Amino acid sequence: MADASREKTASPQLPTRPSSNDRYKPPPAVESKKPWYQRIWAEEVSFGHVFLFLPVALGTGAAIWFALPFEPPLVQLWSACLLLAAACLLGRAGYQKLSLAAAIPGLLAGGMLLARFESDRLATIILDSPVTTTVTGVVERREAVGDQRWRYVLNILETSGPKLKRAPERVALIVRGKTDPLQTGAVVRGRARLTPPSGPALPGLSDFSFPAYFDGIGVTGFFYGSPEILGAREAIGVWQQAVQFAFALRSYVGDRIRQLNPGDEGAFAAAIVTDERRAISPTVVEALRSSGLAHIVAISGLNMALAAGIFFVGLRTVLVMLPGVSARLPVKKVSAFGALLMVTAYYCISGFGVSAERAYIMMAILLIAILFNRPSLSMHNIALAALVIIVLHPSSVMGASFQMSFAATAALLACYRIWADRAHESDQALVSGISFRSLLSGVSRVLGGTLMTSLIGGLATAVFSIAHFNQLTAYGLAANLATMPIISLIVMPSGLIGMLLMPFGLDQPFFMIMSLGLKLVIAVALEVASWGGNIETGRAASWLLPVATAGLIIFSLLRTRLRWFGLVILVASVCVNGLMEPSRPDLIIAEDGRMAALLSGTSASVTTERPSEFVFKQWKNALGLEELVMPVVTRVDLGKREAAPESNGPVTGTVSGKTPRHVLTSKEIALIDIALAIDRLPPLQMPRFSCVKNLICIGRSPSGARVTIVSDTRLTGYACDKSDIVVVSGSPFTQCRSGALLLTGSKLKQTGSIEIWFNGQPHPGSWMLESALQGNERPWQLHRLYDWRTNTFQPLDDETIRRLRVQ
Repeated sequence: MADASREKTASPQLPTRPSSNDRYKPPPAVESKKPWYQRIWAEEVSFGHVFLFLPVALGTGAAIWFALPFEPPLVQLWSACLLLAAACLLGRAGYQKLSLAAAIPGLLAGGMLLARFESDRLATIILDSPVTTTVTGVVERREAVGDQRWRYVLNILETSGPKLKRAPERVALIVRGKTDPLQTGAVVRGRARLTPPSGPALPGLSDFSFPAYFDGIGVTGFFYGSPEILGAREAIGVWQQAVQFAFALRSYVGDRIRQLNPGDEGAFAAAIVTDERRAISPTVVEALRSSGLAHIVAISGLNMALAAGIFFVGLRTVLVMLPGVSARLPVKKVSAFGALLMVTAYYCISGFGVSAERAYIMMAILLIAILFNRPSLSMHNIALAALVIIVLHPSSVMGASFQMSFAATAALLACYRIWADRAHESDQALVSGISFRSLLSGVSRVLGGTLMTSLIGGLATAVFSIAHFNQLTAYGLAANLATMPIISLIVMPSGLIGMLLMPFGLDQPFFMIMSLGLKLVIAVALEVASWGGNIETGRAASWLLPVATAGLIIFSLLRTRLRWFGLVILVASVCVNGLMEPSRPDLIIAEDGRMAALLSGTSASVTTERPSEFVFKQWKNALGLEELVMPVVTRVDLGKREAAPESNGPVTGTVSGKTPRHVLTSKEIALIDIALAIDRLPPLQMPRFSCVKNLICIGRSPSGARVTIVSDTRLTGYACDKSDIVVVSGSPFTQCRSGALLLTGSKLKQTGSIEIWFNGQPHPGSWMLESALQGNERPWQLHRLYDWRTNTFQPLDDETIRRLRVQ
């Protein structure tokens, strides 16, 4: 007996990996007589992962609330939430199917309520129209945007010259000249140009007033010159003092890193540490975006995971090497707690951005799981992180950052689970001894894991790149494979050590190493971007995002063969969307009324010699445009005289409250006719605008419809007589007597950008029109209804636009 005991002690058995049947064995099989789909469903239910669908239901409800063109009544939402309480009672009584039927609408209504509460809590005031005024405010935080140029977020105290009746509470302003940075808490005053966030460049594209509203930024702009420093204001309360200290510390750290390492490398390093991204040059930013490496710049799950993992492994290694420590302390838990403190400090100097907060919550949950002896990397922890984020910030579900982050994480865990379920072979050979074969096998696993991680993450986020950005990066996989070892082994470790040594002044060597690593990353990004890696996919169909997301959720969360049904949905939706030809209108009008484009195939004829790069790039990606046709521009000098409207016959229109201040003589009109060469505009060839600089542009579509963009309001009546559609920023007319469609700045402010299909007809009665904004009742669009002259909100009242809108 003793010999047997000694033999058992001397030859311990290595632990073997449990098989998938051991780990994921469901309850006894259901009756074989039942149909196959009932058996699979019963097996799926046996896994008991209902909790995973809780954030899915709440997030779906929040997304529905944000996507609706109107605001659902609060009473109905509360009534629907009562179904959730009923579901709990039914579940306790044993009525599982009825409980599920009541829980789904209850959770959807709960998500909608969360979205409503966030919107009401923020109540951000967004500026209604561009204005130049004097701003007095307190510097909340600052961020470098270039060589001694700074962007400041101010809390507005007052405005003057003119005084804004509906002034935003927080603004983001840039000081364009080279100046010394303003300190956090400084009270400043200066003349500034304020501009509200832009709306969608086309129907179905991003509305930039949405993130501005939920970021609490009501306006952006710039100072004319350097603002005057009036003094300083101390923060009131412990919380405000802590926030002010955190922003001041963030500014100090960012300045320190950029001073030690000038150029894009230093700005890149500061962005990884403090999330100050605007100091990176536009060339490098575009290269990172084109090569699929833009995610490295933001403080996201990758950066937070690398920082926590490096700190955790490093601290654990040090503690294990100390004599007696590993025997007295739970080294793993102590290391996890230290990593938790580290990522908390990382988050505090990151500027409290949404992506950084999401990454922090996810990492904190994983580390806390270690403290409680729970599996750290599991789908339940990912679902818990998503649930916390949705409860705190329901608006984040609408952003590409949230969607791509959780899509990549869930897909990686799902694929790993599939691999683990099928890996029945024992790993004892890998631990039986160190040999060249085992070393080679370990290296191949690392390289293969990196390859598969990049591939799975890229495929999982592809649909969101198509939906949000209308493009894919063809060589993103190659760029990530080349840069991930640099980021993991050089950049993040040296940056972490540099931050730990910064209080002692010993950080310079490590930030230099970090910058050298980032220099290699920039070189890879520039090289890959030079390959022309962007694949323009065109504007995605409105159904693509919800359908593909549903497929990805089914594939990631289910455990039986039903998950492959989700993969089929995901792949089929992307393929069908790719086979669809982009729907190109005949005419596009920007929301400010200053730029329009007539389309013919993949060519776009614009009305300005310098089209807005920001707007036209979105048009190009969404509609697959390839050729830009510039207008023919001439000059005509017109005088500025006062005259009565009846002295000028060609000026026609319905006058709203007042008469035009300036009118034109017959001689001046003849000069404009000659310059525009209206009678020679070819209706059946490639459209092209003919313009008189700073006055007017006229073009003719292949169907014969004449389009006029008016820059000088004196020509509004003239344009009404000569055209079928007139676009003017400001006009004394509400409509054209000639029957032409008149789109004024006030109308475009409420409709946003407009697409028009002429349907082969030259007259408005047969056209179809689609506006970017179908309704302005939502809080982030309410500023478009505001009229500062009357200090009231006035809904759009234009029968022609309502009739032509695509239903």
